[in-house]
Amino acid sequence: MPTSTLFPLREEPLAPAAGRHGPVLWLQRVVILSQLDPTAVIRDISFRLGLNIIKTKQMKARGGPVAGHSLGKTLLMRMIRYTLGEQHFGTQDTQDNLASTLGLENAHVVAQWNVQGEDWTVIRPLSADHAADSYAVPSDDWQAAITTHDGKIPHKDFVLRVQDAMLSELPQFSLPRGREARWLDILAWLSRDYQCGYRKANEWRHDDANPGSPLDRDENSLIMQWVMGLMNADEVELRLKHGKLLKDRGYLKTSAEQIQRRLETLWEPLRETLELGDEAEMDGDQPSFDSVNPVTVANKKVRSLTGLRSERVAESKIAKLQEEYAIAQQAVMDAAAAVGDCQGRIKLITQQIAEYESDPTKPFARCQADPCWIKERAKRTAKDPARDSHLDDFREKLEAVEKQIKVERQSKKALERSAAAARDALTDEEKRLAKELSGINQKIGQWKGVAKEALRLDALAKSVSQAAKKLKKADSDVENSLKTLDELRKKYHRKLRKFSSVYDQVLKEIFGPTATGDIQVDGNGLHPAPDKRLAPAGAAMSVMTTVLAFDVSCLAASVYGIGHHPRFLLHDSPREGDMEGPLFGRLFEIVEELESKFDSSHNVSFQYIVTTTSEPPKHLASPKGPYVIETLDATTDDGLLMRKRF
Repeated sequence: MPTSTLFPLREEPLAPAAGRHGPVLWLQRVVILSQLDPTAVIRDISFRLGLNIIKTKQMKARGGPVAGHSLGKTLLMRMIRYTLGEQHFGTQDTQDNLASTLGLENAHVVAQWNVQGEDWTVIRPLSADHAADSYAVPSDDWQAAITTHDGKIPHKDFVLRVQDAMLSELPQFSLPRGREARWLDILAWLSRDYQCGYRKANEWRHDDANPGSPLDRDENSLIMQWVMGLMNADEVELRLKHGKLLKDRGYLKTSAEQIQRRLETLWEPLRETLELGDEAEMDGDQPSFDSVNPVTVANKKVRSLTGLRSERVAESKIAKLQEEYAIAQQAVMDAAAAVGDCQGRIKLITQQIAEYESDPTKPFARCQADPCWIKERAKRTAKDPARDSHLDDFREKLEAVEKQIKVERQSKKALERSAAAARDALTDEEKRLAKELSGINQKIGQWKGVAKEALRLDALAKSVSQAAKKLKKADSDVENSLKTLDELRKKYHRKLRKFSSVYDQVLKEIFGPTATGDIQVDGNGLHPAPDKRLAPAGAAMSVMTTVLAFDVSCLAASVYGIGHHPRFLLHDSPREGDMEGPLFGRLFEIVEELESKFDSSHNVSFQYIVTTTSEPPKHLASPKGPYVIETLDATTDDGLLMRKRF
C-alpha cells in the first residue's frame, strides 16, 4: 500500500512508546478439545502480535448455506473471553447444544496467554456444571499443562493475576454504584460482542449474550476515561465525593418530595377544618402562616370548649340538688335513728312488764339454803302492794312509745320519699349535664387531634423549608464539584489533545482528509465526537466513526504511550461493518500500518483480533498469513469452528 500518513501530527509526531514492549496481555493460542486429552483436538488456532484476522470463505450468491454466519466466529470470541474470566461463553441454549446436539459434554477450551511477559495456559470445561473445575498453569506448553498440572492454580486466581497486571498502573477507582472497578469491567470494552450492535461507544454487551450483570452506559464511559489515563487519583477521589454528593442530593430530593406530598395531603382538609380563609393559602410549596397559625387556632378552640364545659358545669343544678339530697338523706337517717330508739324502749318496757307478771320466786325454787334470803326477798316482792301500780305505769309507757314509733315510721317514709325525689332530680340533672358535656368533650377531643395535626403540619412545613435549603446547598455543592472536576480536567488537556489527534487521523485515514473528530471528557466520562457530517451516511458510517475507529484509536493511543489501555482488542464481526466492506477494510489497513511502525514482529506492542464476513483487502487476505490466522467455511462441516453443525 502507499506510504502512510497515519498520525502525522504537526505539533508532536508520535512513535511507539519505547517503554511499552508488548501488550499487558495477549493471546498466543486457542485449542478446543472434545475431552480433556491433548489428542482430542477439535480446533487449534495460533495467534500473533499485531493484526489477527479470522475470516469466512467467500461464496457466490447461489443459495445454500449462509457464507458468513453460524460458523462459530462469535462462539470463538466468547470462548476467549471465557478463559479471561467471564462466567459464560454463550447463552444457555448454546451451552446445552454443545452437549445434546454435538455430544461434547466433556469438551474443554484451552488458551495460552501471555500476561506481562509471563506465559500461562488456561483450561476451562465448556460444561456449565463443571465450570468450577477451571484452572491455570504457568506454562507455554498447553499439552504439558494438561498432563502434568505443575504449578496448577484455580482459574479465579489466574483472573486475579490478570486484574493485578491490568490495574497496576491505574489509580483506584470506585464506580457510582459503590464498588471498585475491576478487570471484567474493562474486558467488556476490549471484547465487544456483536449482539451489542456496535451502536454506541459505551455499549458493550446485550442481554442475549448472557453477560451477567453489566455496567450501564454512563459507568462504561467512566471506565474508558479511567483506562485511557484521563482520570488521575485526585479526580478519582473527587468523583467519589461527586458521586456521594449526587447520591445525597437524590436522597434529599426524594425526601423533600415525600414531605411535600404529605404536607399537601394534610393541608387542605386541615384548612377546611380550621375554617381558614385566603390568608392561609399555600405560598409556593408550603402553607403560609404570616396571618394565622393552625396550631394557635386549634389550641384556641380547645381552650374555648374547655371553658364552655366549665361554664355548663357551673350553670347546672347539680350542686344544689346534691346538697338537697344530702339533707334528705340525713333526715332519713335521723328518722331511722328515732324509730330505732322507740324500738329499744318498747323492748325494755315489755321486758319489765314480763318480769312483774311472772312468779318472782320461780327462778329460785331450787335454792338449797335454809333460809334462802334471795327466795325470801322474792316472796316479799311478790307480796308488794305497789306491784299492780307499777304494771299500770309500764303499760301506759308502752302504749305511748308504740304511738310514738308509728309517728316516727310515717315520718321516715315521708322523708325517704323526699330523699328519693331529690336523688331522682339529681340523677336527671347529671344525665342532662353528661349529655351536654359529652358533645363538648367530643369536640374537645376532636380539636386536640386537630391541634396535633396542626403541629405535625407545622413540623412538616419546617421540614420542607429545611429540605429546600439543604437541597439548594446540595445543588450548589454538585455544581461546585463539577466545576472542580472541569478545572482538574484542564490539566489533562495536552494528553486529551494528543488522544483526540490520534482519533482525528484515524477518521481521516478511513473517510478522507475532510473527516474530523475529537475525544471529549465531561462529567459523565469519555466520549468520541466525530464530525456530524459523517453521520448521514447511515448505520455503517456511525458504527465506524463512533465505535470501531474509536476503539482502534484507543489502542493506537496506548501504543504511543497515551493512557493505560492494555493494547489488546477483540472485535466480533460487526454486521453493520459488513454492509460497508471498503470502510471495514480501511480499518484493517490502519492496524497493519500501526504494526509496520515496529522494527520486528516480535516487538509489536499490541494485539488486535477481529472476525469478518467481508473479504479483507487483498494484501491482507492471504490464507498463508501472516494476518489471516483462520478461515471458517460454511460449505463443509469441517470448516465450522466445532466441525459440526448445531
